[in-house]
Amino acid sequence: MIAIPAFHAASKGSAKGGAKVYISSRTDSSSSGIFTVKVSAVFDPATNDYPTGTVLIDVNLSDSTKGAYKSTSIELINAYGRSTPTIYITGKCKISTQERTTPTGLRFWLMITDNKTEARSNGTPDIIAFTIHDRAGNRIAYGAGPVKEGDISVEPSGI
Repeated sequence: MIAIPAFHAASKGSAKGGAKVYISSRTDSSSSGIFTVKVSAVFDPATNDYPTGTVLIDVNLSDSTKGAYKSTSIELINAYGRSTPTIYITGKCKISTQERTTPTGLRFWLMITDNKTEARSNGTPDIIAFTIHDRAGNRIAYGAGPVKEGDISVEPSGI
């Protein structure tokens, strides 16, 4: 059976910065429990034909393939919210890893909520979540948690 895939339209938004997340339950003898995200991504339909930029997710978590995942394309950006701007970024990526096998055909999903506070302040920290799947749909890496160090600025469409 042939199916027409859902059409997804990007919305105006941007994310820029870098941050580190620590998840204590994702540590073991060979995993630090840390993932870092560096992002510079933007979509403005007035000036961009498509979403552009780069995403780097460096993963050292148990229950995930460790390595540096670098975007090869950004396919969708959706951003919203005034008080706590949130952005979703999806695309394709490749991994640089020391693991025995290197997964291929990777796609990523990244969510960043900008709670407008520095990671070391007493306010609510920013939240970052991601998942990466291979071409067969297998989960390769995932994580979600509060930012412990750094800051990522999210600019929504104004909604």
